[in-house]
Amino acid sequence: MSEQLLAYVERDSIIHRADALSKLFWVIIVVVATFQFQTTYSRAWMFFVLLFTALVLAKVPLRSIWRVSPLIFGVAFLLGAFHYIVTKGVTPLFTIGTMVVYREPLEAGGAYFFRLAIMVLASFLLIWTTDTYQLMVGLAYLGLPYRYAFAIFMALRYIPLIQREVEAVRAAHAIRGKAAQSPLKHRLRLWQRYLFTVIVNGLRKAENTAVAIEARGFGAYPERTYWKEFHWRRSGLLLIILFAAFCVALIIWERFYQ
Repeated sequence: MSEQLLAYVERDSIIHRADALSKLFWVIIVVVATFQFQTTYSRAWMFFVLLFTALVLAKVPLRSIWRVSPLIFGVAFLLGAFHYIVTKGVTPLFTIGTMVVYREPLEAGGAYFFRLAIMVLASFLLIWTTDTYQLMVGLAYLGLPYRYAFAIFMALRYIPLIQREVEAVRAAHAIRGKAAQSPLKHRLRLWQRYLFTVIVNGLRKAENTAVAIEARGFGAYPERTYWKEFHWRRSGLLLIILFAAFCVALIIWERFYQ
């Protein structure tokens, strides 16, 4: 299952059947709307709607989301905690022992927490449900030079390869008795070795890929054909319309009913 955490997994779902460009525009709409929201309630609604979309509409297993939850919630929590500390409080809400919890830092911390969590979850949902080849063809359909579209395609394809490389290095260290439960200083050294090994192997694979591409004459002609052509799909357009309407409804609710 680990190899599927940061890679496309083919499933029969509404989100999977949507075209790649619609899902890309959908992510852009979600991210832009998240920064337009002015209350934590709206961001929380957006996050839970995204979670519902992932679990029900995209049929992403809960264990997949759980295994990437440190990336979704860990960094978001640290960012939210940082802004809670640096924001000056004026309106007290309640006290915990001798500590007074203020509204302003709590809202600032919640805002940054949900912003980052929404962006990461939406990006992961795009990766889980979108064939990278279809995304490349879609970008070329929009007029992006196919060299740049292919570069994006290769970058997305390398994400699961890098993940498997890290797992292979960790397994090799575990076989040699390099326990992950060792002291923190030793674990930092292990991660330095992981990073060095992954970078070296990644550069080697990138060089081999570049040589293979040049040997096949990639980029020799200004235009090229594709095995599968891009086509807009109703499910993708419906996804954009529904989420755009939902975002507009939340913004109107904030402006006039809050």
